Amino acid sequence: MMKKKRSKIFIIIGISALSLLGLIAIQINWIFHTAKLREQQLKHRLATASTHISYGVFKDSLLRARLAKKVNENNGRELSVKIDSRDQAILDSLIKNKFEYQHVDLPYSFKLVDKRNRYFNSTCHSQQISQRICLEGVLEREKRAKDRTAKAEIRIFLPDMMGYVWSHMGWIVIVSVIMIAFTSGGFILTVRTVLRQKKMSEMTTDFINNMTHELKTPIATVSLASNMLRKEKILDNREKIVHYSSVIHEENKKLQDQVEQVLRIAKVEKGEYTLNKVQADIHTLVLDAIATIDLQVREKGGKVQYYLNAMRHTVMADVVHITNVISNLLDNANKYTSDAPEIIVETKDLDDGVVISVTDNGIGMSKEMQKHIFDKFYRVSTGNIHDVKGFGLGLAYVKMMIDAHKGHIELKSELGKGSCFEIFLPYTA
Repeated sequence: MMKKKRSKIFIIIGISALSLLGLIAIQINWIFHTAKLREQQLKHRLATASTHISYGVFKDSLLRARLAKKVNENNGRELSVKIDSRDQAILDSLIKNKFEYQHVDLPYSFKLVDKRNRYFNSTCHSQQISQRICLEGVLEREKRAKDRTAKAEIRIFLPDMMGYVWSHMGWIVIVSVIMIAFTSGGFILTVRTVLRQKKMSEMTTDFINNMTHELKTPIATVSLASNMLRKEKILDNREKIVHYSSVIHEENKKLQDQVEQVLRIAKVEKGEYTLNKVQADIHTLVLDAIATIDLQVREKGGKVQYYLNAMRHTVMADVVHITNVISNLLDNANKYTSDAPEIIVETKDLDDGVVISVTDNGIGMSKEMQKHIFDKFYRVSTGNIHDVKGFGLGLAYVKMMIDAHKGHIELKSELGKGSCFEIFLPYTA
């Protein structure tokens, strides 16, 4: 069922991703199509403007005569014929007027070209209109005239048209890019949230299963012991009454500890706690925590070594919480070791605080595991170790408490080669 749900989520995400990519592709295609249409519209307006400019030059017989005279004087010597400033101004005014009428605000330059020059190797129609506008035939003599040698053309040079089009589509491009960015960002955020919630749901399910399993054993033991106490044969046996009462007491204490652990992390997460900070000796707290775990480690054939090297080891801290933090790390070091546990606890002082490190020879963690190790309900996969108990709350609690003390915690680990947790606590927090 879980695999089906997981595959369904990924199918939905995949379809949504393809749909988003399709929409982005359509948006980009629409932008380029709009640019192409605008280019074609601009070319049409330029072609219309060129026709009006040609007609304007043709109508002005005096201007045409002066330009023809200049072409005759040039006699093909230079490709570009020099125009008088007066005629230059008239042509410039004519071009500007026709461009404005067609709503063309492109910058331009123009020149008179002698087509008889030997370097003239192109015709007006062989050039793209986005590069230039040619007024061919305007300055040619009439066909019935004897002198038909004054062949020239006026060429108007324009900048790259697509650059002009894109510059005038700036707001469309910017808005489209922003919309695409927001849509993509929203999609990525949604996917991340869905995957995080899916993972949290799986972890919560695991937590409930673990908790049910953890509570089942002491409840069954208490039930069995209480049933034994009700038997008449037991009522006359004081030793057995004491024994079964002790069993009930111990199992009840385990239940209380487990419930307390869950309630404690809930309070910490909600901020419903207060730190009772005092001048605490870190070495004393470390030794107290080691004393609590030492017997369990020795039962597995292991040992705890400690090197209290910090010269200045008094910090402002909550004794109970920091002791719990160190105990949690030691407990994990003991639990997640397949062979005899070898745990090393060290302290050292820095300029602004104390560092406590807990190193073990346990199963270690992969890089992916290390990313989630401080997440609530997350438990490291223990391979062939089936007797590791817990709810996945210990390290989440450790991280929250260290953060509350304005410190930080770092993990160095390699799969199969053990782990090292380093806690830094400032002298004053």
